[in-house]
Amino acid sequence: MDAILLCMKKKGIRFFGSVRFPNTNISRFYEKTAFLAKLRSRRSNYDNVLIMAHGWHDSILTTTRNPDHPYRKYIDCNDVGAFENNFIFAVSCLTANTFGRRCIERGSIAYLGYQVEIGYLFSADPSPESCVPGSVITSINTLIKHVFVESLSKSYEDFLQNPVSVKLLRMRFAFEVEKRLSMILEMTSKEIHERYNIKIADRHYAAYVTNLILRTIENLNEILPRLICVGDENYISSTFIRYRKEAGLSSEEILQELECNQSFNNLQHEKYKSYLRELTVS
Repeated sequence: MDAILLCMKKKGIRFFGSVRFPNTNISRFYEKTAFLAKLRSRRSNYDNVLIMAHGWHDSILTTTRNPDHPYRKYIDCNDVGAFENNFIFAVSCLTANTFGRRCIERGSIAYLGYQVEIGYLFSADPSPESCVPGSVITSINTLIKHVFVESLSKSYEDFLQNPVSVKLLRMRFAFEVEKRLSMILEMTSKEIHERYNIKIADRHYAAYVTNLILRTIENLNEILPRLICVGDENYISSTFIRYRKEAGLSSEEILQELECNQSFNNLQHEKYKSYLRELTVS
C-alpha cells in the first residue's frame, strides 16, 4: 500500500471522487470510522495519507442538512493521534492553520495543507453584469475540476514513486495545475470536448472562456502560496524504494541514490532516516 486516502462523497467535493491513481496502490476510504481505524492499526508504520474533504482551521468537516449550519466537525484535534508517524496531504480549506499543527505536535512527520479557503478556485462565477450564460459557467467550473484532479494525480503518483520531498511535491503540484490551465487557453472548443467531454459552443468559447480561465489563474496565484508544509518539508516517501527494486535496481544502487538525495540528508527525523536505510536492504 502506497497511501491511505479519505475521499468523502459530500456536496461540493464529490468531484474529488473522480481522481484516479492508476500507477500506484492507494487504499480508499469514504468515511472516517474505517479510515481512522486503519490509521490507528498502523500507528507504528510510516504512511502517506491523502485527505479530500471540507475543512476548517481545527478540523476536517462534513456536510449537514441544516441550511443554518451546513457543516459540522468530522475529524478534529482529538483524533490527530491517529496520524502519528505519517505524512498528511489535506486538500481541504484552512486546516494547515491549527489542525495540521496539532498533527505535528502528536507525532506526524509532515502536513501539507492550505491556510486559506480554496472553494472559490472551482467557481468561475463572474460578476452578475458580465452576462455569461450559466451553462458556460458550469462547463468552465467542471473543466477546472478536471484539471485540478488530473494535476493532483500526476504529482502525487510521482511523489510516491520517486524520492520527491514534500517541498518539491508542493511545487510540482502548483506547477501542474497552472500549466494545465494555461494549456486550455491554447485549445479549441473541439479539443476540449474531445479531451474532457465538455461541450462549449464556439461563439461562447470565443467570447468568455479566455477571461474565465485567466480569472481562475489569478485565483490560483492567490491560493498556491498559502499551500504550506507544517513539520519536515524534507520528508520523502519510503514507497519509492519498492518501485526501484521492481525496476531491477540493487540495494547498493538504491542506497547510493538515497544517500545522495539532498532531502534525505536534510531530514530531521532520524528514526525515519534509519528506517529508509534499512528498507533498502530488507
